[in-house]
Amino acid sequence: MNTILIVVIVYLLAMVVIGFLYSKKASQDGESFLVANRNMGSFLGGGSLASTYASTSSFLGTLGAMYAFGVAFGLWQNAGVLIGFTLATIFIAPKFRAYGSLSFSQFFELRYNKKVRFVSAIVTIVAMFVYIMAQLQGGAYAIQYVLGINYWVGVLLIGAVFILYVVLGGSHSSIIASFTQFVMMMIAMLTVTAVTIIVEPWGNTTSLALENDPVMLNLWGNEGPFYSISIFFMMILGAMSAPQVYLMYMFSKSNKVAQKNSALATTYLSIFYFILLLVGVFIIGNFPNLENPDMGYFHTLDMLPTVVAGVFVAAVLAAAMSSTDAMLLNATSAITNDLYSIISGKTLSNNVVVFVNRIVASIIGIIAILVTLNPPNLILLVMALAQSLMIGAFLIPLVLGLWWKKATAKAALAGMIGGFSVAVIAQFIPLPTPFIGGPLGALTSLILMVIVSHKERKSVYQDADIAQ
Repeated sequence: MNTILIVVIVYLLAMVVIGFLYSKKASQDGESFLVANRNMGSFLGGGSLASTYASTSSFLGTLGAMYAFGVAFGLWQNAGVLIGFTLATIFIAPKFRAYGSLSFSQFFELRYNKKVRFVSAIVTIVAMFVYIMAQLQGGAYAIQYVLGINYWVGVLLIGAVFILYVVLGGSHSSIIASFTQFVMMMIAMLTVTAVTIIVEPWGNTTSLALENDPVMLNLWGNEGPFYSISIFFMMILGAMSAPQVYLMYMFSKSNKVAQKNSALATTYLSIFYFILLLVGVFIIGNFPNLENPDMGYFHTLDMLPTVVAGVFVAAVLAAAMSSTDAMLLNATSAITNDLYSIISGKTLSNNVVVFVNRIVASIIGIIAILVTLNPPNLILLVMALAQSLMIGAFLIPLVLGLWWKKATAKAALAGMIGGFSVAVIAQFIPLPTPFIGGPLGALTSLILMVIVSHKERKSVYQDADIAQ
């Protein structure tokens, strides 16, 4: 049997074992299954949080986009993520966690009302579903490219494994698996970077990259300033809007631990994204005629021993699963904790809550697998769609809800629906870049929230004057 295939199988089995090990712990109640009893410490927290963002879109998608659009893409994207994480750590995480919600959408009821929570839950399900598709796609491409296995087999294999360990171990297995997966990703990128520098002096690498395409190392890339700046702002806003990131805050033991976890994650991602840029330049310089830019990473593995290459192929699968597990939990809680309680007016009893969560998680995962069997092209563009939807719907109601006492429920509802709608419509309109739909949605949401909030307050004052 192929050595790389054996290593990949060992990794996949290890993830399933993690699910079995934590299945009893996850079966205690809904809080244990969904948010790990809010007991995650800093040791696991920093790596787990970083792994929710260092996904397949980072490993394969960013390298592919740098190859297609220039290193500037990775530079501006990575800077945006780091700034977004920092802003979320300082201004959002402590206040958000103080609400003690069991799901991302529940916050919107605690701050506004049930209608806002309902819309938030719907958007969360849609956005998480699209995100899961992107991660499954990246992992399946990895298996197809390296092992020669059919794409659909890769989708089924990866999907089955991540569904199994999430369904079994819930958030407990998600934390352990995500931490393990981030360690694998970091070791892989550090090793590949070191090898590329050893086999070829950095000066030669940059010369080759410039020779293949003089624009590749330009600050603005081959698409110009507006393209790069739009990526930068989308990633800032995306990091501040992502439900899977706030899920990790809810896992934490305390606000202090949540902030420490976020600071550690930002540090880890700074290192990860920096070495990613170096690998991107090496790929541009040494592999000028790639048919599929997303697969550039695997060409660097030819320089490594087979067993090591197998581990680093598994690291790509780890990147896919490190995000999908948190996303699957988010989508699951949006249905079982949010939609069910809003529609029925009651919560699931402790006798059935874990069972229902497991069934719902399985159904979401299976549907995602079926849809991913017929994927779009660039992984990163699928991720950009999911981010746009979340930015348009969540950013402004979240930030204003935490920092502006005058923000009203009607305003939040208008802002969420309006922002989401603009982000969706933007996908069907020819725009200068595919990365401005989310920011346009956020701008729409901001305008609507401010106007409606002030209009409501003015109406209240007028009613008070009439009453007097």
